[in-house]
Amino acid sequence: MRWQGQLRRLLLSREGGGTVLMAASTAIALGVVPNILEQWTSRLWVFGVVFVGALVLVLVGWVLQRPRGLGVVVSLYPADRTQASRVAALKSASRSAHSATLVVDRAVLWPGERSVQGRSDVVDFVARLIDAQVEELRAGSGAEPEVALYVLAHLQDGFHLGRRLADDVQLSLDVMHLSQQAGRSVVPGVGLGSSLRAPLGPHQRGQVSRHLAVPGSGGPGLVEVPAAAGQQRHRVALIVRLASAGSMVDDARHVAATGQVAYGPGHHTGYQLPAAGAGGPCGAYLVIDTDNAYLPDDSALYAAVTTYIWERWQAARQEWAERLGGTTAVEGLLFFHGPLPIAVALGWLTARDRLTLVHHDLRLAQGTAPAPPPAAGS
Repeated sequence: MRWQGQLRRLLLSREGGGTVLMAASTAIALGVVPNILEQWTSRLWVFGVVFVGALVLVLVGWVLQRPRGLGVVVSLYPADRTQASRVAALKSASRSAHSATLVVDRAVLWPGERSVQGRSDVVDFVARLIDAQVEELRAGSGAEPEVALYVLAHLQDGFHLGRRLADDVQLSLDVMHLSQQAGRSVVPGVGLGSSLRAPLGPHQRGQVSRHLAVPGSGGPGLVEVPAAAGQQRHRVALIVRLASAGSMVDDARHVAATGQVAYGPGHHTGYQLPAAGAGGPCGAYLVIDTDNAYLPDDSALYAAVTTYIWERWQAARQEWAERLGGTTAVEGLLFFHGPLPIAVALGWLTARDRLTLVHHDLRLAQGTAPAPPPAAGS
């Protein structure tokens, strides 16, 4: 590109245009234009208006060229489940809102990978890339950059990413949301910060109670599962439905109460229990439900619901530990269906807890799951 094209591109950019506007407006404010105006008029109010207008333009130029933080677009879908149009929407939203954009696309980095979830090495790699980019921006500007995450992933991978990011605390870390209610527009989701651990205020509890059945208004409490062979008494199932999925609660309750992921041949729930100690019913379960309705796209509501779920989990864990007695640590299985930013935030909040999100594969429930890959060397 010739220098004329480079200059044109700079002047048309947000940062370049802001810099030129600041320089020109500063010259006006410092007297270049006032000296010219003296040749035309001697009215003081004209000079005052020009001066004030120039100062306003300096501020506008600063707003245009100031650093606008880092946008991190993370797609954790493998190549066989790629979602190119959604990734493109997230890239566009990040580049229009931030000074720098980091794109981490699993389908591009590992193009031959089959569909798998829960890869801790992939999540760790993504977190390391984010941390390295933040460090570079911090060194360049001398200030803590604002970071926004534009995540596209299975709920389990999003949960693991939030858990991993809890190890790298940033000054500002916001998880954006690709809305399905507003034509795939990108809206604020949940901010990851200490405020999520603060007790809910009356207004926030009022927000939550309009969408969830809370204790004291008919909401279910901790339900004990009858004793059975192979029961994992120390395990509590936390069942959370925050989006439309008609059979989700019944299916999760069946898995928690029986330890079986299918009702019978050809009727799979879609859930895949973790391999370690998966067998046997849970000791108890807790249901948090929107009654098969979607949560509206409201970042304040998302934050309040996240904190509410975390509070209920902490209370249920403590209650069950007291019922069991002894020194056995209470573990949790999270059956979750809802907005991805809340799953990421729950992973961030429970990074030190024994809580595992149970992956749900819709293809298993529909009987369309692909055959497993052949063993190596076969």
